[in-house]
Amino acid sequence: MSDSGKNPTQIGDYFIPDLCRGQGLLGLSAIAALSAVLIALLHSGIGDFDFLWLGKIGLFVCWIALISALFLCRARPYLTNLSPPQVALINYLLVLLAAALCAVAAEYWNSYSASGIWQADPISILNTVLITAIPAGVILRLYYLQQRLYQQQSASLEARLAALQATIRPHFLFNSMNSLATLIRIDADKAERIVENLCDLFRYALKDSKSVTLKEEVDACERYLEIEKLRLDERLEYSWDIKTALSDIRVPPLILQSLIENAVFHGVQPAIQGGSIYIVIYRCGDWLTIDLVNSLPEPTNNHAALSEITSGHQLALDNLRCRLDAFFSGGAELQETVFKNHYHTRILLKPLEG
Repeated sequence: MSDSGKNPTQIGDYFIPDLCRGQGLLGLSAIAALSAVLIALLHSGIGDFDFLWLGKIGLFVCWIALISALFLCRARPYLTNLSPPQVALINYLLVLLAAALCAVAAEYWNSYSASGIWQADPISILNTVLITAIPAGVILRLYYLQQRLYQQQSASLEARLAALQATIRPHFLFNSMNSLATLIRIDADKAERIVENLCDLFRYALKDSKSVTLKEEVDACERYLEIEKLRLDERLEYSWDIKTALSDIRVPPLILQSLIENAVFHGVQPAIQGGSIYIVIYRCGDWLTIDLVNSLPEPTNNHAALSEITSGHQLALDNLRCRLDAFFSGGAELQETVFKNHYHTRILLKPLEG
């Protein structure tokens, strides 16, 4: 079975500023100028500040910055299929390469100007590369943290809106109200249970909390499945297999409920004969695994039908992947696989306990 747990870096998630445009290049130039002033202050001190030396070192640093910008700009389109650590490493090496090239050019120029001989001092070149390595690493780290902060802020707002939207989707409300209208006339007890579960589920979804215990999430999912069971009756079968304690594990709210709702809406409901949902939660070392397997309607060998079903799943999965990444800071994976007539979704995470 293949999975898509590892996603390439998308253009919108690329943490290196776009140095092909004026704003990114202007920011890099400002950093280069400030770095040159800092180096000059460390070299001569404020009392004997050497403006001529500042001009020379400033020109040298700016050349390194501009050539680095050229390399990073040209490399940008080819790095979007790589993971963020690979992107960071390649960009870091490109900056060091730019520093080395500038150092070699400066060494040859100084040597020729002084003695008419083209030669370079390897130690001086190495010193330049090592000195460049420190601020380059710091700047790349700051770029990454800046992008992470932006992603977390965006994901937090979007996740809350998406979670509310996923929980009270028009089709879900419409089906629930229809079930209520029918059951009130023929089975008042079932109608009352749906109302109670809906109230509990909406109360859970609307409460202002960035995280919940996994037990609370599972309880909310139980209520949701009870509602759908009352609505779909024998067409929906589901089971749980929980092999670990849930009360000490914290997760974003509605991460599992949104998956189950999609499994019902895109897997069970379209099938004439109905379908099944199977959820397993267990630990393996430091990792917690949540497996959700749901049946797919026949015929899944129809590529158009399968594409429509999986695209419905994918919308929820893309949103959930962003929420997990923001909440667990990279300590989570979301994988999905289609096999035979089933859709398998797996969440792997290093849980936040407490």
